[in-house]
Amino acid sequence: MSKTKKDTPALGADYSAKMKSRYAEKVKPSAKIYSKADRRDNRIVQNMTEEAQQESQKGSSCHGHCLCGAVSFNITGDLRQVVNCHCGQCLHTHGHYAAYSAVEKNKIQFVNDAGLKWYRSSNEARRGFCQECGASLFWERLGASTISIAAGMLDLAHGIKTIGHIYCSDKPEYYDIVDDLLKFPQSSAGELEGDNS
Repeated sequence: MSKTKKDTPALGADYSAKMKSRYAEKVKPSAKIYSKADRRDNRIVQNMTEEAQQESQKGSSCHGHCLCGAVSFNITGDLRQVVNCHCGQCLHTHGHYAAYSAVEKNKIQFVNDAGLKWYRSSNEARRGFCQECGASLFWERLGASTISIAAGMLDLAHGIKTIGHIYCSDKPEYYDIVDDLLKFPQSSAGELEGDNS
């Protein structure tokens, strides 16, 4: 049964005056145009202020996330330099060769992992992706102490550079590797510091 105006309890005079003054205030619109991703990020960090977000990320050397923000993380350890992998699995996962950094697993902390799903891509490894936006984020050798992270997911990674190429024998013909970095037909067998991705 719906309430009629007559049945609605009257509000106190103080409350009514407070509400009138609140709605009478002029609201200054922000110059920022918020995207869907901005709103999603705000939800993820529970509408934390920018200062609070910076405080929560103190001590982290890097922050990363997928395109939509359903997977986001902080890294507190040293990142490995980037290794480009041209293997068939990376080509089919990323649509092109993959550029991976890596970090010790205990140095990565998830801020949000609601969208994270894992795919067992071989008997030795699995790949992590976002089930919301489809971003390919991680490569993890089962039982290893490190996790490889797609370098494009890292926001604040300073000082990391590409140091070489692996699985070059799998490279398709539609592109060339034209830099002077180290190139290996298969894995570099650790020569590129744990390049197993």
